[in-house]
Amino acid sequence: MPDAVFDANSRSREKRRHILAAPSCVFPAGIAENCAILAPDYDEIALAFFETGACLSYTEADLPEALALLPVSWHMHLPLDLPWAAGVERVAEVILALRRKTAHVAPRRFVLHPPREPQALAGLAELLAAGGLPPQALLVENISGRDLALHWPVIEDLDLGVCLDLGHMLVHGQEDFLALPGIAGRTRMLHLNAPDPARPSRHASLELLDAAGRTLCRRLLDGFAPGGVVLLELFNEAALSGSRRALDSLGPSSPVPAPGSSPD
Repeated sequence: MPDAVFDANSRSREKRRHILAAPSCVFPAGIAENCAILAPDYDEIALAFFETGACLSYTEADLPEALALLPVSWHMHLPLDLPWAAGVERVAEVILALRRKTAHVAPRRFVLHPPREPQALAGLAELLAAGGLPPQALLVENISGRDLALHWPVIEDLDLGVCLDLGHMLVHGQEDFLALPGIAGRTRMLHLNAPDPARPSRHASLELLDAAGRTLCRRLLDGFAPGGVVLLELFNEAALSGSRRALDSLGPSSPVPAPGSSPD
């Protein structure tokens, strides 16, 4: 990434009231290389653990102890292919194994694409809590259809957190999720991206948001508690840089807390 972009990003850091994050798979390199490039200009890094088998196979070469020296906080996006068909016990085993594998960076939040059935989410949350992962650290993401509304009773009953994805809201017509009771207090992370005009299910730069998308983005940011995590969920350098410029143009406000502090 050009030095000029890094310089501009560094200057804007002091103006933010949220923790700004980037994913660990932006550049055509390994996790460690990506994190080293991103750390100077982001407050937090999302470990993009999208494939169960590959992530369980990570070694010290992929996740070196030196990652803990980077001046950032961390969270984990849990695999998209969790083995729900094998039962919630197996899913919990996978998640807790990945947490142990990353203990040296101590991820504070775990973003979950929820299962189809609320009882599976409830069972998973209870098993994870028994394994030492607090319910508040498990963030249920809106992914398609009416999923967040369907799971809302479980989210409330078990005190789970929420991750709202802007692109998913736009693609699936989920703006009404913002009316779910108590959602503002449970939303601990925003995923910001625009639907790709050619393939709406893919993430594209925030520069491609239309007027309605920009309005919803601003609404999410205005209603988001200070200290929450804003992840620019883009997976290439151009889209990430463009999204950073688009986000800065929305007008950040008060300073972000130190990366090591907890908003919970």
